[in-house]
Amino acid sequence: MRERSYPPPYPDGWYRVALSSELRRGDRRYIECLGRELLLYRSDIDDSVHAMGAFCPHLGASLVGGCVKQGNIQCPFHGWQIAGDGHVAHIPYAKRLPVRAVQPTWPVCERYGQIFIYHRGELRSTAASACKVDTSQPPAYAFPHIPDLDDGRLVYRGKHDAGTVHMHLLEFAENSVDFQHFSPLHGQMFVPWTGIRVPGVEILHEAEWALETDPKLHHLAYFRNNAILRVFGRLLQRTRASAMITFYGPAGVVTFRFKIPDVGEMLMFQTHLPTAPLAQKVDFHWFAEPKIPRLLVSYVIGNWVAQWQNDVAIWEHKIHRERPLLVQEDGPIMRLRRWFSQFYPDGGGIKVAAPEALAAGAE
Repeated sequence: MRERSYPPPYPDGWYRVALSSELRRGDRRYIECLGRELLLYRSDIDDSVHAMGAFCPHLGASLVGGCVKQGNIQCPFHGWQIAGDGHVAHIPYAKRLPVRAVQPTWPVCERYGQIFIYHRGELRSTAASACKVDTSQPPAYAFPHIPDLDDGRLVYRGKHDAGTVHMHLLEFAENSVDFQHFSPLHGQMFVPWTGIRVPGVEILHEAEWALETDPKLHHLAYFRNNAILRVFGRLLQRTRASAMITFYGPAGVVTFRFKIPDVGEMLMFQTHLPTAPLAQKVDFHWFAEPKIPRLLVSYVIGNWVAQWQNDVAIWEHKIHRERPLLVQEDGPIMRLRRWFSQFYPDGGGIKVAAPEALAAGAE
């Protein structure tokens, strides 16, 4: 099976679970993701968002069928109220309450019109096929602040629900260092948002990949792509553009900063939420300088989505090679895997050094 060739499906990190607009005051939402069944709810007191296990710790009723009351979630079965931190806050017929937190909860960050939770796994036993979940520890790193979104220099311009892609999260991260796939998969121009090729127009790419040098920010990785169009064999310098892609952890949250000379900047979130071992719920959420026409913003974002769809066609039908046969001209694939392995408590079984599999000194 394809699934067996890959590392465990749920690396530690931040994941987007909903849009802010999808969860109004007092709303509840049931979500299956990261190997868990979760309840997401918004407080009726202060609008804060909480994530916890979906079933009551008392006798297992679904909390989604309950209601939000005084900042707590009230079970529909016996009226128990569970606070956002997992403690039992109220039992209508009990004189004494359980004093320890009995309900698993997840750290939540609501920012830029989106709701994110932090998932952390535990060490796997030899008999287990997937990680258990540890919700007792704080996130290994904070969700990022992006200054030009915080100060309003870039404003919200749109979103796109791309549905579910049947792949492992590692593939998206590894794609950033696979420099040799750019020409065969991304060397042609497509009509934005479609798979229709534009005849006579080629895209030339110059790519580089780097890790954050600050040890406190080891969860960050960067991929820069400079592109220029060649139309019927002629380079058009005025079409030169650049994109800086930032990985905030293991590709659950990735941002793309597009810079077009004499036009301006745009920033796009691409988020992946693992809903099954080889299934990613993919969403796009973007911002731009107010001066850039909406049509042009949609054109740029649509261009990326059209190119991304070419990758999807490969990802959904490939397997993971633990010991790939590489050549000198391949990108730093093993270095990327070494970086990615930090998001598993035990390294996830990712092979980060296999010298017998490398050819001509490839990394």
